[in-house]
Formats: sequence, C-alpha cells, structure tokens
Amino acid sequence: MLGMIYGNWFSVGFGGGIALYGMVYFLVHDVLIHRRFKWFDKTDNKYFRAIRKAHKVHHKNQYKEHGTCFGMLLVPKKYFNI
Repeated sequence: MLGMIYGNWFSVGFGGGIALYGMVYFLVHDVLIHRRFKWFDKTDNKYFRAIRKAHKVHHKNQYKEHGTCFGMLLVPKKYFNI
C-alpha cells in the first residue's frame, strides 16, 4: 500500500508477485496435493493424479541427500503413466 501512495510501483510489483505465489502455492500444495480441503477431492483428473504421485515420491526420502525434485506445476511425463 505504501508503494502505491508514494508511487513506488517497483515494490508494488514485488508485493503482488509474492502474494500471487502464496495463493498458487496454497491452492496447489495444500488443496490439490495434500487435500487439506475437500474442494477437488472427487476429481479424476490425470494431471492432478500425476502431481500427487510425484509429490509422494518427493516426500518418500526424509533427508536432504538423494531427494527427488517433482516440479511443483510441471510434472515429468513418467508420473502420468503410473
């Protein structure tokens, strides 16, 4: 808000980007992947299933070493075929 009052549009862009990232992260990670809210629980979308499977593989390892990157929104093709 202070950026808009004083005409500092650069900081407004940063704040908007951070807010947008937080909203997308909440929707994808908490709602779609971990199903904390039952908004999309009954969907049988291939993309949603691939994200959930890739994220499960990502969490399979409990340590930093040998972790698997699952690509939050860009899921590798191998998870679509499982």
